[in-house]
Order: sequence, then structure tokens, then C-alpha cells
Amino acid sequence: MPSDPWPEEPKQPEPESRWGNPEDDLPRVPTPDTDETDVDPEVLETFWRSVLLANVAVLGVALGPMLVYFRGQWRFGLAAVAVGAIAGLRVYQHYRAFTSRHAGDTASDGPEDTDDMTDERNV
Repeated sequence: MPSDPWPEEPKQPEPESRWGNPEDDLPRVPTPDTDETDVDPEVLETFWRSVLLANVAVLGVALGPMLVYFRGQWRFGLAAVAVGAIAGLRVYQHYRAFTSRHAGDTASDGPEDTDDMTDERNV
């Protein structure tokens, strides 16, 4: 009796021999050489404030119902949902305030006469 129970066992497939090494064969993408100082400070502050508040909103709205359902902690669950909802409303307020402040900046970049486009749609 032979000592090897499967003498004709096939070799294990080697994906590198078939497709190559993906770490060496992938294209290299250059990293942009942009610094935070290149961005308008108001835009940067609004962005990071919105990111922080959005994270708080998602955490509160997700954690609150789980506290109520799984642990029966109504007070903490409802407080978490309230904090999350308030944080979400603040993100919306920051967004609306930012877009209203900068509405004149983007309007000057577009076409000067937009009445032609609206007349064509109404005909």
C-alpha cells in the first residue's frame, strides 16, 4: 500500500503564473500635488464642519433605534435620535447658507443669456 493516499493529485493553481502579479502590473496613478492651503478657508471650514456634523447625524440616527430596540434604553435612544436629527438639520443649514452665499459666484461663470434655453422648451 502506498503511503500517499492521492498519488495523482493535481497541482494547486497559481494565479500569478496565469495573470501576473497584480501589485507589479497595475498602472501607477500620480498623486495630486494639492495642498490644503490652496483651498478657500471658508470652503474648507464649511466642508469639515459638514463632515463632522454628518457623522454625528448618522451615528445618532443609527444608534438611537438600536439602543431602544436591543437594550430598551428609551431615554438614551431618543436622545441619540434627537441629537442626530439636529446635527442633520445643521448640515442642511450649513449647505443652504453656503450655496446662497456663493450663488452669485457660479452664476457669473455660466452663459450670460439663459432665456433662449427656456424659450425653446416652452415652444
